[in-house]
Amino acid sequence: MKLIAHRGNDGVHKENSLEAIISSLNDKYTDGVEFDIRLTKDNKLIINHDPFYNGNYIRHTNAVKLQKLGLNTLEEILNNVHNNKIIMIEIKVDDKDIKIMSKKLIGIIKRYNLNYYICSFNYKFIKHFKSKYKIKSGLIISVKINNKYLNNNFDFNSINYSYRKSIPTKETFRWTINTRQELDKIDKYENIITDKPKQIYKFIKEQEQF
Repeated sequence: MKLIAHRGNDGVHKENSLEAIISSLNDKYTDGVEFDIRLTKDNKLIINHDPFYNGNYIRHTNAVKLQKLGLNTLEEILNNVHNNKIIMIEIKVDDKDIKIMSKKLIGIIKRYNLNYYICSFNYKFIKHFKSKYKIKSGLIISVKINNKYLNNNFDFNSINYSYRKSIPTKETFRWTINTRQELDKIDKYENIITDKPKQIYKFIKEQEQF
């Protein structure tokens, strides 16, 4: 069972920030981190979950301005990773930008010898990316999104906790597991994405004693 810090949450720093991501990667109880990337106006890759930041639409804003506001580029994150834990990158992308996102992403990550897991809600993006590059790629699935694609040819699935179906033979990550009750309900072969890695780690260790 692998434990992934959702958006790099470590309980101290702002989610999806450089500080949170690197701090989580350095924690002994995590197996990796997950964070979100988006394209900027000048086709840089910036770390943020939402399409807007401080009133700026990220796709219509240059990276330099967003960096001055406190966001980090993908390169800034990867430059500070010094172990082989999982780097799960969630791709936030519209259909019209699939090819450019794919090219920009591979152009950056191939410069760093790290343990990548690339995922997205965008089925077309994952299908395109996996067809071109030999990097672990997976689909994000929820009750209403992509559930018809549960049986797919991707390397892993990232499934919302409320959607109970899964495939025992495929590597599976469950999001977002933040309580003991949620932890108790997932299958032992499933990995965990959590906002509270330290707390969930404690619960896992308590389970192992019985």
